[in-house]
Amino acid sequence: MKKIFLLIFIIALFSQVHAQFKYGIEVGLNLSTVKGNDPRIISGTTGIVYGINGQYELLDFLTVGSGIYLSQKGVTRSLYNSIQGIENYNYIEVPFNVFYTLPIPQSGKTFVMAGVYVARMLSASVLPDNEGQSSALNIDDMVNANDYGLNLGIFQGVRISSGMLNLGIKYSLGLASIDKSYNVIKYGESFISDGSMKLKNSVVSFTIGYTF
Repeated sequence: MKKIFLLIFIIALFSQVHAQFKYGIEVGLNLSTVKGNDPRIISGTTGIVYGINGQYELLDFLTVGSGIYLSQKGVTRSLYNSIQGIENYNYIEVPFNVFYTLPIPQSGKTFVMAGVYVARMLSASVLPDNEGQSSALNIDDMVNANDYGLNLGIFQGVRISSGMLNLGIKYSLGLASIDKSYNVIKYGESFISDGSMKLKNSVVSFTIGYTF
């Protein structure tokens, strides 16, 4: 009899945990740049972000979540002479966020988010804007591979069938400098840095996702 009660308790506990856990997919557009004391910075660039996520509901209005994403960040900087280069940084990124649902009566829900992220760069490249150079050049040796920072965002959820369609705007501010010490030759030109410039990723993301 005790074993039966224990089995019933385990099944009930698992059902409760399962009901509070949600998973989903998300894709979006990154508008990114680099903040810092580099006079070569001209403007930002665009990229995509996509991944999977999971959320656990602690309370009716409070949820914690994480996931794994592929995120393209970057910046446009002057390379040499009058040549500009679009730099693309491809990261695998893991966020840890807290979501607070605003008390607004509606069929869906509006929620704000705050948290942190850690990221590891998979590759970095630069594409010059001159006509004679049509292919990107690897610059892994010029960019720090590790990044971490803060996340802020606001989302609007719309109930669709048994799930939720989420539209969101997020801002991510890197706290780690992507600059590193290097002395390399690219395009026949010498590029040198002592790693002292505080260059940090800054990204605004527009996303759409679905929570099952």
